[in-house]
Amino acid sequence: MRIVAVVVGVVCAVVGGVGVLAADAGLRRRASVVDGVPVEIVRGSGTSGQVPGVVVAHGLGSSGRLMRGFADTLARRGYAVTLVDLAGHGASTRRLPGNGDGLAADARLDRDLDVAVTHLRAMPWVDGERIGLAGHSLGAAAVIRYGAAHPSIGATVAISQGAMAVPASVRNVLLVAGGLEFPAYRDGAVQALRNVYPEGRSGATYGDPRDGTARRAVIVAGVEHVGVLFSARTHRETGAWLDAAFGRRSAPVPDVRVVQRAGSALLLHLAAVLTFGAIASALLGRPSDVRARRRVPVRPALVAAAFAAGVAVPVMGFFRLPLAVAGPLAGFFGVAGVVALVCARDAGFLGERPRARTVAAAAFLVVWTVVSFAAPAQLGWAHAVPVGPRMWALVPITLGTALYCLGVEALCAGHERATAIGVHAWAAMAALAALLAAALVGAVSPFVLLVSPLIAGLLVWQGVQAAALRAVRAPVWVTALVGGVLLAWPLAVTMPIV
Repeated sequence: MRIVAVVVGVVCAVVGGVGVLAADAGLRRRASVVDGVPVEIVRGSGTSGQVPGVVVAHGLGSSGRLMRGFADTLARRGYAVTLVDLAGHGASTRRLPGNGDGLAADARLDRDLDVAVTHLRAMPWVDGERIGLAGHSLGAAAVIRYGAAHPSIGATVAISQGAMAVPASVRNVLLVAGGLEFPAYRDGAVQALRNVYPEGRSGATYGDPRDGTARRAVIVAGVEHVGVLFSARTHRETGAWLDAAFGRRSAPVPDVRVVQRAGSALLLHLAAVLTFGAIASALLGRPSDVRARRRVPVRPALVAAAFAAGVAVPVMGFFRLPLAVAGPLAGFFGVAGVVALVCARDAGFLGERPRARTVAAAAFLVVWTVVSFAAPAQLGWAHAVPVGPRMWALVPITLGTALYCLGVEALCAGHERATAIGVHAWAAMAALAALLAAALVGAVSPFVLLVSPLIAGLLVWQGVQAAALRAVRAPVWVTALVGGVLLAWPLAVTMPIV
């Protein structure tokens, strides 16, 4: 099985690497920081003369890199596209007031958009009279506000903007939402259309783009809040809407590469997961002198995992960091891990004397884990290099997540492989369920609901690595350290600075 995993992992790595390298074919990119706002301008390498421009804004907890698919699509249609990292996100080191809510946050986001629009208009190959905006979630609300205050914006595409009024002064508005999103997002798109055209229904266009009165709402079937960004229909609707608003006919783009960049990055992530067991085995071997570990019976272990997650919920709100929800999440994982350790009632498995080879192997596996997440993410879907307060926030977040991994390993200790995997999976499901319940009852920000797919994916990834380390009988502190870094790094680099 390990050989098969390595072979499949190598294939995924090759396909993913080729995909990432080919994603920029026919495009030119230039990244810079303008007045404190990180921006990236993308245009087709074969464009000539002045072309229309589009500023693309991301959602909460994201960055311009997640929106690169829109830059790829629009640049190939002949647009100049600016991707912006809004305050608190990506490469930006400025804080986002109020977790993105309130007048102070609106003012900060409006300023960032203004910097991006002004910078794009200043490019000699951009037609400053034909500028459009596109945004997702938090970014959708921001581009609507900006379009209302700046009638020179010729078209606005709002994806998953939620329940908010769209003033009639915003020119040529396309409203998009995923069919699997929360009702507020789906209903918000249709209601915003009906505020101007009471008879409006999704899938139909109203008004005239020539005088800026055009409106259209689209519900994209089968996708949720993030998936809507990678739907071919979303990209085609966006391109066609901007073309109509600016009175142009784009060259056909038969292969809308909506998932090439992010999909290739996910293949690289998968390659890292599949090859981790072979790497751990090569580095750690199979020590023959590992003593027997005290085993917690299966039923008490399952009860303890659920109990630990439940105890962590009421106290997670007391933990604070300058990153949105990262403090409560770190507190949740840390408290759950400590409670699990107490329930296991045996810390003797921590007393194994570390060997020099084990320490070196652990250091390599930590670095490998960070690189296997950060490098593909940076290339495909997220800004994965910590900046500003993210760098020191990594320490307490890693402490909390490492304690969680340690507590889970205490419950898994001594069990045969399949049983340990089952206990670990149960603990992960209990943790995720507790976090979702905490968000639903208001114990933590509802933002946790939106990032729950990321948390779920990380828990699965950590579970696979933990199983691989158990298979080679690695010391549990190695599992806790490697797993802690894996869970902490994405939280530190994606949660907004507040």
